[in-house]
Amino acid sequence: MENIALAVEKRNDSEIKSNASKRLRNKHYIPAVVYGLKEEPASIKIREKEFKGLVKGKSIYSLIFDLHIDSAKKNKKETVLIKEFQRDPITREFLNVDFLRIQMEKEIETTVPIHIINEEVAVGIKDGGGVLQHGLRELHISCFPAGIPDYIEYDIKELDMGVAVRVSDINISDKIKILNDPEEVVVSIIHPTQLKEKELVAEEEAEEEVVEPELIGKEKEELAEEKEHPEEKEHPEEKGSRKK
Repeated sequence: MENIALAVEKRNDSEIKSNASKRLRNKHYIPAVVYGLKEEPASIKIREKEFKGLVKGKSIYSLIFDLHIDSAKKNKKETVLIKEFQRDPITREFLNVDFLRIQMEKEIETTVPIHIINEEVAVGIKDGGGVLQHGLRELHISCFPAGIPDYIEYDIKELDMGVAVRVSDINISDKIKILNDPEEVVVSIIHPTQLKEKELVAEEEAEEEVVEPELIGKEKEELAEEKEHPEEKEHPEEKGSRKK
């Protein structure tokens, strides 16, 4: 895949202030930063419409950009990939983007999504009535920038009930190193009752997390009150002697 050319602009001092990002987005710009390779970070802004058009339908972490900062300096470019980004949880609009400077001749670390195929005809699901349980949904890899795949595909057509696919089961190009623990589970097919049991356990644990802090807090308050007003707490012997 060829590098994607993207013209960007430097942000001025007023556009770098903490309250300026919203104003930039109102003007249809995405605030961004470029860093890495022991160079000074650069605060930039990207035209929202252009950026969305370039990344639409693509695996965003596998894209490599040639950034041209300010049109007057088109001969100077920075080769980067997207390290992080934030989106509005409701509108899904980009809120900000972090670009990492890279060198095409040096290996880099990144993440790529895992695409599971033939789920509907997997032996453990079609014949065994099982359900697919996801573990990892992306892999942490190391390779040269030009070799970053859009995704890593895994076929589970022959996967049976009770069997798990682990990182060690995934075979990819020898030019790509998978950095995850080989024993991490990617997917497995389990009986529906197992899934229900796990959901119930998760619900119980969630309820305990809510209840326990409240009990602890109440105990702390009672203990504090006892320390402040020890004379108000009666001993059983004292209480009994008053009834005589």
